[in-house]
Amino acid sequence: METKNKSSQAEGLGAAELKEPFFSIIVPVFNVEPYLEKCVCSLTEQEPAGGELEILLVDDGSTDESGRLADQLAARYEQVKVFHKENAGLSSARNYGIERASGAYVLFVDSDDYAAPELCRRIWEALERHGMADAVCYDGVEHGSHGETSTRRVPVAEERCTESGKKYLLEHYKSRTLSVEAWMYAYKRSFLMEQELRFREGRLHEDVEFTPRALLACKKVIELPDGLYHYVVRENSISTQKDKGKNIRDLFATLQEQCEVAEQQEPELRKWMKNAALDSYLNMVQYARMYQSRYRKLLDKRFLMGKAATRWNHFRVLLCLINVRLYCLVNDCYKYLRK
Repeated sequence: METKNKSSQAEGLGAAELKEPFFSIIVPVFNVEPYLEKCVCSLTEQEPAGGELEILLVDDGSTDESGRLADQLAARYEQVKVFHKENAGLSSARNYGIERASGAYVLFVDSDDYAAPELCRRIWEALERHGMADAVCYDGVEHGSHGETSTRRVPVAEERCTESGKKYLLEHYKSRTLSVEAWMYAYKRSFLMEQELRFREGRLHEDVEFTPRALLACKKVIELPDGLYHYVVRENSISTQKDKGKNIRDLFATLQEQCEVAEQQEPELRKWMKNAALDSYLNMVQYARMYQSRYRKLLDKRFLMGKAATRWNHFRVLLCLINVRLYCLVNDCYKYLRK
């Protein structure tokens, strides 16, 4: 069953008489029955933010009761619209939602996470201060085995507005503070449509590929210091699966493409974009313990060459070239000492 959406879009910051949604929140749904209601309730309880809100639940072929629960939530809350489709993965569900959204801004929320009640209001207020932006970035709170932590490597101290997505990328690449998670950004819907920005379907690490590509096309980016998204770590989620083979192959394909895109940029951005790709690859080597026999053949040491822009990454590359197990051990010690 599909729910039809309004076709036009709220384009400006205006008055409270906006009848069409200002925010479209896309929630892919796949076998998340125990978590879905909390997620949706956190969205229906959003504080007033300049216009109506629509919540698009995209049931991606769930085999549990998630689809039925989504229908029940739609019957309970008028903001909720449900779409049922054949299973094709997270990227497909997000793209499906983008095509059916009608709000001025699009947000992505994973169905096992939840949002702070002030999420939409804080975005709205920032847009009132700085004007319409192609993207708005905010912080999140990670809930894991070690308690609550910021999803950013280094939390942002204050609200900022950058008049160029490339400048924003360069600053965050140099400080190693770029957040790539799609659920940490709100995008202007007309920007997504004009730039034909969609998630790469059938590939893991879709956010690593999508976010830099989107930011490269941005003219204005607003950054908020607030922790407005709650990311819940689950043992059986895609990111915590034990077999890392597809993760490694898909990430490597994405990083190769990013290096090709980097070649088209100005020298400074090219340098740091390649260093970021190297950073991601080295992190995957450690995360997947690629010295293991089942992953050893997936390690391409040629990719490590000629990309390091910092002394630390030069050192990491040298260690990895000498011995992958030693590299992982040294990184473990370094992370432990930093704690």
